[in-house]
Amino acid sequence: MGKRIQTKNQQSSNQLGFSIIELLISLFVVSMLIGVVYSVVINASTVNSRTQLRSEAGSLAFKKIQDYINLDFDDIPIGTNGFSYEVEDFSAEAIAVGLDNPSAKVYVEPESVVDTTTTTQTINFNQTVTADATFIAGSEIETDNYNDATGDYWREWRIADDQPDAYTYSAYSSNPDNMASPSINLNSPQVVDTLRVYWWPNCQYGANNFRVEAKNGNANSNSGWTTIVSGLNDNGTSCGGSTRPQDIDVSSNTTAYQHWRLFIIDSKDSNFNVFTELEAYSSGSPGDIVEQRGSDASSNPGELLFSGSDLEMSENGSAGQQSVGIIFDGVDTAQDATITNAYISFTADESDSGLVELRVRGVDEDNASPWSGNYAVDNAIDADNSDGRVGTSASTTWFPGDWTAGENGADTQVDVTDIVQEIVERPGWASGNDMAFGVVYVSGGSKRVAERDPAPQLVIEWGVEQTTTGGTYVDNDSDGDADNPTLLRVTTIIEYDAFGQRSTVRQQSFIRKFGLGD
Repeated sequence: MGKRIQTKNQQSSNQLGFSIIELLISLFVVSMLIGVVYSVVINASTVNSRTQLRSEAGSLAFKKIQDYINLDFDDIPIGTNGFSYEVEDFSAEAIAVGLDNPSAKVYVEPESVVDTTTTTQTINFNQTVTADATFIAGSEIETDNYNDATGDYWREWRIADDQPDAYTYSAYSSNPDNMASPSINLNSPQVVDTLRVYWWPNCQYGANNFRVEAKNGNANSNSGWTTIVSGLNDNGTSCGGSTRPQDIDVSSNTTAYQHWRLFIIDSKDSNFNVFTELEAYSSGSPGDIVEQRGSDASSNPGELLFSGSDLEMSENGSAGQQSVGIIFDGVDTAQDATITNAYISFTADESDSGLVELRVRGVDEDNASPWSGNYAVDNAIDADNSDGRVGTSASTTWFPGDWTAGENGADTQVDVTDIVQEIVERPGWASGNDMAFGVVYVSGGSKRVAERDPAPQLVIEWGVEQTTTGGTYVDNDSDGDADNPTLLRVTTIIEYDAFGQRSTVRQQSFIRKFGLGD
């Protein structure tokens, strides 16, 4: 029994020894944590105090500047260079807000005049614009009826039945020359842009010479008709095959007419003139590129062709001295920019060699308008302002080198630098406007034929001068003072001791005499 009790006492003693060690360790850890917390609290207090002191110094510095701003300008004292422009020591005010060992001063100095210097540099730009070759025809105007003022046509209603394969002809006429065709009735006066005639597919039944006429009133009377376009030719109707349409541009006429017809002056056949349909179309959207027949053309002089696959720049047989007109949309060149290089680039449609002289001129307009009406290209670039359009004074005489089909290079490019320069110098020119050019045949027995697609391109390189202004301070009398008495610089500087360091707060502002500049 006694031995067993002794063993329990020993066990209790051992357990008590481990508890004391653990207690000592715990007390050490607690003391460390208390030290850390104390340090954090002290540092936080220091930071808060430092921030508070800086805030007090900043507020005082700002208030002092505001005091000077509130003075009448002529009452603001200006320091001298010898004393670094110091005008006030307000250290006592700094002490009053709790700053330790402060130095607080105000400096007022005249701000210098700026001696302006101008630097000009040229910024270079370039752009390539491709002409739009697409021609969108206007919609057909519904034909309500027909009329035959001569009464000499067989199945005259076929001219208005919307069946291009059903023909009418002057079978009972003693002579098909000097004879009017049946007319189409548009039901009401309409402005027509294009008249389309379908010729019968027999080459002998066309017309060597005809005109387009229109009127309002009684269509069964041969009097009172107005000639819209004259001197037309059927363009050479095909011999066999299907009927071939011929589009006649009548957009130069802006009067609305209800009745439209052809007047055959010289029929190809001595007994018949034959066609199948006559249709009227409203205004369409012409493309940028047009080929124009010459005034010396044996058929349809001045006619505009918007849809041919090539662009003839030559003396071209029955088509005469052909001209090409091109509009380039959205030219970004700035007004009065300096054009350093500009050219129109063509793609050769066929291989051509030999001498040919061409002339290029621009349309002298702020924003080029679409090609419209017979001789549109020639009229737009000549010197006669009767149609409201004239060409640029600048022009380029072009003797193109030999062309190889598919070529696009130096020989297929024509310089238009001076022409573009003249257009962008117009008072009304603006970046993004459209620019138009005409290429006309002058002389030579050869030709140059370009593709419509790929379309011609206008390449422009230009520079724009940009001016920057800088300057230097002026002290003409070399006394160390700036020469401007109307602009003052006010600076407040406060230095003070805080937690073993020297701290500085600086505030600065400018005061200008009201109503005066530099």
